Amino acid sequence: MNTRVTAIMALILILVIIPFPGVADSDATGPTTKVTDPGGQTITIVDDRGQYITIPYPVNHVVFLVENAMNSMYAVGGADKISGIGPIWMSEKKEPFFQSIDPGYNDKPKITTNGGTVDLEALKKADPDLVVLWSADWNDEATKSIRQALNVPVYGVYYTKLSDVSRANNVFAKIIGNEAREAEVSAIMGEYTRMVTDKTGGIPDENRPRVYWMWNDIYGTAGLNSATNDLIRLAGGKNVLEEANLKGKMQEHPKISLDLLKKLDPDVIYMWYNENVDPADVLNGNGDFAEWKNLKAVKTGKVFEVTDPFIYDSFSPQQPLALMAIAKDLHPELFSEIHLDQVIDSFFVKMYRVHYPGFSQA
Repeated sequence: MNTRVTAIMALILILVIIPFPGVADSDATGPTTKVTDPGGQTITIVDDRGQYITIPYPVNHVVFLVENAMNSMYAVGGADKISGIGPIWMSEKKEPFFQSIDPGYNDKPKITTNGGTVDLEALKKADPDLVVLWSADWNDEATKSIRQALNVPVYGVYYTKLSDVSRANNVFAKIIGNEAREAEVSAIMGEYTRMVTDKTGGIPDENRPRVYWMWNDIYGTAGLNSATNDLIRLAGGKNVLEEANLKGKMQEHPKISLDLLKKLDPDVIYMWYNENVDPADVLNGNGDFAEWKNLKAVKTGKVFEVTDPFIYDSFSPQQPLALMAIAKDLHPELFSEIHLDQVIDSFFVKMYRVHYPGFSQA
């Protein structure tokens, strides 16, 4: 491969995404371009699966079947580029926000999904130039069905580290031609992240609480190669799996046994939002938690939950708010002067131009 092609590939792989005139083809050596319409433009991007995707530039019709990434598009000023929306979890809580920041929200086609099945007829009506979904596999059923039935490019989002959210912000800003707003979003996230890390960054390992992160499958946890592991570390904690003799501990979502949990005996149990289980269930030994009563975290009452999975969504631009909420629970003495409602309001005003709570226009 000659020096020029190697340089182009390197630029693409680090996501310096460049608009190309014409329509792009791909081969084994990476993207190339063919000018078929001197008046047109395309842009080639790389999704989280490492796939090269070429779409019109600037893009005007994007369907989001993954809510977290849609928040990134809203943050970078792309409300009018969203032409269709997938299922919204806990929609009654979140839709007032979407309706406030997007006047056209109610009129946009809503596309249902069921496992790997997508309502292709509804998707077709949204007339997408690009479909964005949660996927780690280029050959998953949803990706294949969309590409084969509609011949529409599919962008797979799969966050395994905190910086992946900033990467998404960057990609979505570039495809709509609004890099200036992405720079503002990056600055806002950095400002609020430093409110935490300036206090937690210097905490030595021996003073960090050992955290067991509990996903909704209870014994499913945050592996050492995961965005949630990054979150725990930045919040001033230490993932208890660092001490585990577990073959799969580097995975994004490994599962452990009750015996291993007892052996690790975490200082803190932190639960992802669960509609069916509360910290009180863990503390009182209800149901599946009867065997947890002698864990240090239970005996000291240090069982916490992500109380609002929208406001504290670490896979969205709200990532710094999730970080702050966790840090306050792990180190209340460091953040006693921080009032979360005030911080959330100021963040939402800067990021989305609405107030919290209520989402009235700022």
